[in-house]
Amino acid sequence: MNIEELNFSRRHALQAMSTGFGYLAFSGLSTMASQAYRNPLDPKSPHFAPRAKRVIFACMRGGPSHVDTFDYKPALAKDNGKKLKEFGSRKLLQSPWKFNKHGQSGLEISELYPHLAKHADKLCVLNGMYADIPNHPQCFVQ
Repeated sequence: MNIEELNFSRRHALQAMSTGFGYLAFSGLSTMASQAYRNPLDPKSPHFAPRAKRVIFACMRGGPSHVDTFDYKPALAKDNGKKLKEFGSRKLLQSPWKFNKHGQSGLEISELYPHLAKHADKLCVLNGMYADIPNHPQCFVQ
């Protein structure tokens, strides 16, 4: 069998390859776009010029409870022992530690940290986590 029997011209070859070139270009463009939007959680440039000299980020997985350290919940003390029908027979439990306001800012810190409480005005406590699931492992990735 020779090439003339196949009726394979240069024009036919270019037509067949053009589809491949189109996919090659599409592949390159989609790779560039996917790299630009690779992870929405990647750090972005800040809105304002940073002023902090040092940051200690305490992600206390397995650490003390937030309601026992820096997150005073007066409603939790009021509802102590109350059953929640959404969670079966579980009851609300208030912190066993007392909270006091410290420094000019009035930051509420439990009695667990008496020495840290002396530096209340130098601290920034962010209580910004919200989750609609009470289980800690699932909340970490929500």
